Amino acid sequence: MRGVIRNFRKHKRTAFTVSAVSAALLYGAVAGFSVDQPARAALDWVALPQVDFTLARPKFADIDDDMVEVASADILHEVLDNTGYALRQIRRGDERVPRLLVESLPEDFDAQMVVEARKQTFIRTVLPLILKANEEVRLERRQLIDLEEHILSGRELAEEDQSWLDRLADKYDAAPGDFAVLLRRVDTVSPTLALAQAIEESGWGRSRFARDGNALYGQRAWSEGTGFVPEERAEGERFEVRAFDSLLDSVRSYVVNLNRHYAYEDYRVARAQMRARDTQLNAYALAQTLVSYSERREAYVDALRGLIRTNRLDDFEVAQLSTVPFELDHIGATSR
Repeated sequence: MRGVIRNFRKHKRTAFTVSAVSAALLYGAVAGFSVDQPARAALDWVALPQVDFTLARPKFADIDDDMVEVASADILHEVLDNTGYALRQIRRGDERVPRLLVESLPEDFDAQMVVEARKQTFIRTVLPLILKANEEVRLERRQLIDLEEHILSGRELAEEDQSWLDRLADKYDAAPGDFAVLLRRVDTVSPTLALAQAIEESGWGRSRFARDGNALYGQRAWSEGTGFVPEERAEGERFEVRAFDSLLDSVRSYVVNLNRHYAYEDYRVARAQMRARDTQLNAYALAQTLVSYSERREAYVDALRGLIRTNRLDDFEVAQLSTVPFELDHIGATSR
């Protein structure tokens, strides 16, 4: 496979260590949650805010994550197999998910493929990206909690820390000093539900938006030239399906969207309530809070729940990302 898979570009990212903190400190009193935004009736579809989600990167231990580009669906399948990455072991909790971050789906991903093979390949491709985005949010949350504890101890923040907090608050559309709202927003998303939505929105990776624009979640934008014009767009409409530089950027944007937009306040409150009772999120229940994500509304929620149930996606809710950097040499590939 020499020359077919390459080290597309290096990203300095971060590993994380999360210490045990009480539920009260992490999530606050659930009953006391404030409303993020006034309730809006009959939301047909919710636009993605144009957010630079790379602004805030807390600095803990670094892990070099290679972004990998593959030339064909067959090679992608081969790469996944050669890593020993098996969903059966991930479902049982016997193995961690390798840090194999695929840059883009190959152009022929919509070619004829056995259904079960397509499903396995798509889940194995997208799951590491979701866990990577969640890892980054955990780091932000850990640093946010540290800064809150610093302030509660009566000390002032250093200029660098205050600047980081200001950028984080802007990213999540909250006031820098409102830690209750920030802690409700700076939190990981359900991997189960993120997988289900990626499947539903991209048609298991077969949509042209996913293949040509790395758009896994059908997020709309109203700035001309930022994405693709859907063939079914009604006359007079101006939105486009937003394109991204990588699949990981698409996942990051999806996470920010759920964590900051007023339409998903119910998602955030329900998530916090689940956190207060148990560390594992109930994706099946959370799906109901995403009725505004699609024009299909209740039918969309039913579709997500059907995908979760049929494909046993809830097996991945507690899947963990490997703490060992992925090495291209492990699969006989070269990098540059």
